[in-house]
Amino acid sequence: MKSRSISRSQGSTTAKGASKTGGAGKSGTPRSSVARSKAQFSDPTLPARAEKLLRREIAFIHNRAFSRMDVEKAKAEFHSMSPNGAGRTRQAPADVPAYFQELYATPLLTADEEKALFRLMNLFKFRANSLRSEINPEAPASNLVSEAEGWIALAGQVRDRIIRANLRLVVSIARRFANDLCSFDDLVSDGNVALLNAVEKFDYGRGFRFSTYATHAVQRDFFRIIRKRRNESARCTLGISEMLANSPDDSDPVSVETDKLRQASQVRELMSQQLSEREQLVVALRFGLQPGSEPATLQVVADALQVSKERVRQIELKAIEKMQRGATITRWQTAG
Repeated sequence: MKSRSISRSQGSTTAKGASKTGGAGKSGTPRSSVARSKAQFSDPTLPARAEKLLRREIAFIHNRAFSRMDVEKAKAEFHSMSPNGAGRTRQAPADVPAYFQELYATPLLTADEEKALFRLMNLFKFRANSLRSEINPEAPASNLVSEAEGWIALAGQVRDRIIRANLRLVVSIARRFANDLCSFDDLVSDGNVALLNAVEKFDYGRGFRFSTYATHAVQRDFFRIIRKRRNESARCTLGISEMLANSPDDSDPVSVETDKLRQASQVRELMSQQLSEREQLVVALRFGLQPGSEPATLQVVADALQVSKERVRQIELKAIEKMQRGATITRWQTAG
């Protein structure tokens, strides 16, 4: 089975079975123009809806059996399925925030439910794509556009059902990966995106459980995020060391403690020259440059500035880059 992602441009040719648009009526007006005018008169939104439908991407996992399936029976099958599922529920762990605890009340999907939902979701997309191929972009038929939109919406309902049943899987994995570099909330947010992508790419026909596939997909995403954050953290730490090493130093050797004070003074002077007040505060808090202070975590700085941790990280990286450039220029000027 192959994942198919198909879209049609507005300028595509008329699908097989559609009437030709090159002819003209008795009055000399092209029949396509007449048909288009009638469609627009009955539904002014139809041309825009048809164009949107023809341009959108409909990705699905194809199965040879789709062409032989009765989509109306499939629709009835979906509506007859219990919205709560037949899988098990469990008590939410005590350390899970209250706004995530309700996810544990949603039952997991059984193997049969899982397979059925993925079959229905991809079948409905297949049907929508088949109908779309019959739409004449010059004179779209209202019934074809409406029916294709309906199948796309129904496929979205099935997808949402699958996602709701697996959101607690993301929470469970995020609890194991959360650390000082990646907060629990950040990981859950990124993990939900990974889950959505996994739903679109999962091939139910191979016989694997989606929960296994999704676990690997979410974990891969978390490993990538943590590796990126570690590299950023090391970059910031090394940046301070490089700036101290590159700063001009014409004085005679002194005691270690005096040297530390001098270096801290050089960094503060460089900060005042290169950084805005907000950037100076972030760097000072993050690296404990204020007298008697210890390095602060991203969360502490974020709370102090009333911004997100991600925003603090961005400000910190930008400030380090500006200071590195400033230290290099100063070193060149001194050497010259």
